[in-house]
Amino acid sequence: PVLVELGPGSGANLRYLPRGTRLIAIEPNRHMHSVLRRRADRFGIELDLRGLAGENLDLPSASVDFVFSSLVLCSVDDPKQVIAEVRRVLRPGGRFACIEHVVAPPESPIHNLQRMIKRPWRWAFEGCDLCRDTGATLQSSGFSQVDVRPFVLPTIFVPIRHQISAMCVN
Repeated sequence: PVLVELGPGSGANLRYLPRGTRLIAIEPNRHMHSVLRRRADRFGIELDLRGLAGENLDLPSASVDFVFSSLVLCSVDDPKQVIAEVRRVLRPGGRFACIEHVVAPPESPIHNLQRMIKRPWRWAFEGCDLCRDTGATLQSSGFSQVDVRPFVLPTIFVPIRHQISAMCVN
């Protein structure tokens, strides 16, 4: 199977993959590449590292079994385009899994905090948008099945406590 990770950063998710996995890593931040390569070697991952943005994947249509990301769709320029590219490269029945922090429920104290600090947060955290409703974006993206599960992460980083895990089938 062909696996693609969007925005693996320094490779935090590599430890969850079986040794020998072939991973296509889409990582536009070139400062992460050397650390990612070292970690892939350490975990026995066959890494195909590409310095692209998720909006324009250089993969053939219907060529991938599984795409995953964690805490990435908050910081891409165009999440709808990234998801459209994911759908394009996934084979029929292929899956996209993600974990993302999302906008808190309207009128909640955290929602108000997210709105107040949105601009400085975005500047400090590589374009991260605290106010994205990624669950709704996934629901309207054209996948044949979308399972979005909200949860609250117990973290001191209050603005990102509201999160979702999602599994989408092409």
